[in-house]
Amino acid sequence: MMGVSGACSATPASSSDPGVGSVAGAGAGSAGPGTAGAAPSHKPVARIKRGRLGIGCSVKNDCAAGLSCIQGVCQPSSFELSPTGKECVQIDCTEPADCCGNLPMEVPEKCRARPSTCVQELPGCVEKACTRSADCAGGGVCVGQCAVSSGECRGNVDCLANKCLEGKCSLNFTACQSDADCAANTCAGGSCSCDNPNYSPLNPVCQDPDCADKCFWSCEDSRCVIPTNCSTSDDCFGSKPQCVDGSCVECSSSSDCSFDKICVAGNCETSCQNDAQCGLFEACQVGECTYVGCRSDRECTLIPDVRSLALAPGVDPRLLRCHTADGVGRCIIPCQTDSQCGPTEVCSGGLCQYIGCDSSTECATILGVHEQGSSSERPWVGSVECRALE
Repeated sequence: MMGVSGACSATPASSSDPGVGSVAGAGAGSAGPGTAGAAPSHKPVARIKRGRLGIGCSVKNDCAAGLSCIQGVCQPSSFELSPTGKECVQIDCTEPADCCGNLPMEVPEKCRARPSTCVQELPGCVEKACTRSADCAGGGVCVGQCAVSSGECRGNVDCLANKCLEGKCSLNFTACQSDADCAANTCAGGSCSCDNPNYSPLNPVCQDPDCADKCFWSCEDSRCVIPTNCSTSDDCFGSKPQCVDGSCVECSSSSDCSFDKICVAGNCETSCQNDAQCGLFEACQVGECTYVGCRSDRECTLIPDVRSLALAPGVDPRLLRCHTADGVGRCIIPCQTDSQCGPTEVCSGGLCQYIGCDSSTECATILGVHEQGSSSERPWVGSVECRALE
């Protein structure tokens, strides 16, 4: 009993007792003699080196602060630019004589068809977004893409109908019970084509020396263009091939239009009784299909093909929102940083907006207008001006 009592007596702990101490000390003691009570060792943490401007990347975290990963390269997320609300406008003329230089304005009757036949690219035409050819200056033709089949089109009639056949839509093969379940294959995402569809350089009028070195041009909306006045339809071209009462127009009667359109004041317009008969983002107004744009976020989300909005393939349509300005809705992807916008845009108020010009001097660089010279084919020398957006 005495031995047991002695074994249970309290003994003060000392550093020489290998079995007594902190947990860290116990762990250190197990490593070997002479290490009891030593402080734990810490390996230095390697610093993450993030990419500088111009360095390749996979995600945003690969780039240094203030940079974003854009198309695989570290680039600024904000460029500290603000939209000016202005755009560059090219000015060729204020009156017809400005388009002629030193060339005579009197043109022999046999030569009237020369500009509409012998000019490959239509002067005054600008490649821009359009919904119909009437939106294109200089006689340009509005060419779009079929929303489902993706073929080139100049109207809905050029796009094959997406029908429900044996439980599947004929063009995109999605399940269906009726034609109403199949996405409409409308003509959308139009852009003005400035190639002259009547161009025929082998036509005798192009080789006739009596027709050379004459001024064939007219001044319309500050641009030198092929005149739209005419004596016969041979004088007309592009989107306006018919001569009616001395003016080139798109149509003289509904028989000149595709089967889904009627002729209204010289333009082919889509006739309708309800919105279902109109194309993408069009509404039936007073018997005509009129472009009104989107009217809800849901419309943008359910669009058949984002390419009809001039967006890159692969863009998730669920990101789209309907933004309305001046009564017309437009499907856009809201932004948070400049890096989410196009190369000529910045993020302002959650929208990608065109940076714009600040002075007319900048416009020469923006439009690439330098060292202009005149020729017998284009005897005018234009200028550029920075104007407020209309």
